[in-house]
Amino acid sequence: MQCLELAIPPLPQLVLIGHGFWKPGQQHFVRSFNVYDMLIVLKGTLYMWEDDQQYDIREGSVLVLEPGRTHGGHRPCEETTEIYWIHFVHPAPVRTIDSSQIPWSVPISQRTDFDIAPCPQVMYVPKFVELHISDILPHLQRMLELEQTLSPANSLPLQAQFSGLLAELQASARSRYTPRSRLLCDQVIMYLQQNLDRPFDAKHMEQALHFHFDYLARCLKRHTGMSPLQYLHDLQVKKAKSLLESTGFSVSEIGLQVGIENVNYFIRLFRTRTGMAPGQYRSMRMGRG
Repeated sequence: MQCLELAIPPLPQLVLIGHGFWKPGQQHFVRSFNVYDMLIVLKGTLYMWEDDQQYDIREGSVLVLEPGRTHGGHRPCEETTEIYWIHFVHPAPVRTIDSSQIPWSVPISQRTDFDIAPCPQVMYVPKFVELHISDILPHLQRMLELEQTLSPANSLPLQAQFSGLLAELQASARSRYTPRSRLLCDQVIMYLQQNLDRPFDAKHMEQALHFHFDYLARCLKRHTGMSPLQYLHDLQVKKAKSLLESTGFSVSEIGLQVGIENVNYFIRLFRTRTGMAPGQYRSMRMGRG
C-alpha cells in the first residue's frame, strides 16, 4: 500500500471537516486547489479520479487527494453514499513509499542539551486504504462537533483530534499492510532499544519475542542489513556519542550506561565504528580538538 511521506514538524493543519450524503446521480466536480482533500466513505461508493488514476472509494475506504493535482468524479454515485471530507494544509509530500519499505522503528538521533531545533522527522498518510471505520469514527464525529461550534476554546482540541485521526491512519498502514518480517524486524529493534544497557543474550531475545533467534535475525537482516549484535553495537555507539556530547561522565561510566562493562572493549568498539577514541570524539564535539 502506498503512503505519502510528510515532513514534520509542523504537523498538518485542519482547514475544514464536512459530512454529507450523496444521492444517486451526483458526481464530484473537477477542480485543482492547494490543499489536501481526504475522502472517507462510510456507505456506498464514491467514484473519483486524480490526474490519470481512477479510484472507487467503497465503504470503509479513505482516499487522500494531493494539492496541486486535478481531481474529479469519473462517474456518478449509483446509491446513497455517506462521506466525510477533510481539507488540510501541509507542504507537498517528500515522496510516495510502499508501507512495506517504511523503517517504522529505526531510531531517530537523540537530542541533547546543545540542540536548539527539533530533529527532522516524518509521518505517513495512506494514499488509498481500506480500514475499520470504527477505529476512526469517534475522531470524525468529535471533529465535526468541534468544527460546528468553533471558538478559541476548542480550536486546539479540534487540531488535536485531527492529529489523532492521522495517527490512526498511520497505525492502520503499519499493522495491516506491513509484512510480518518487517513487523518482527521492528520488534527486534524495540527489544534492542529497551535492553541496551544489558549484555546481548540471544536466548533472552527468543523468550521475550517468542520466535527462534535465527528467524528474528533473518528478519532484521532483511530490512536493515545488520545482525542483532551489529544493530545493538550501532545503538550503543549512538547513545555513547550523545552521552559524550551532553554529560561529563567518564568513558568507563558511559560504557556501563550502554551495556559494556569492559572499558577497553567499549573503546575498541567505539573506535571501530567512528574512527576515533571516545575521548577524541568528545574533544572534537566540544570544540577542543
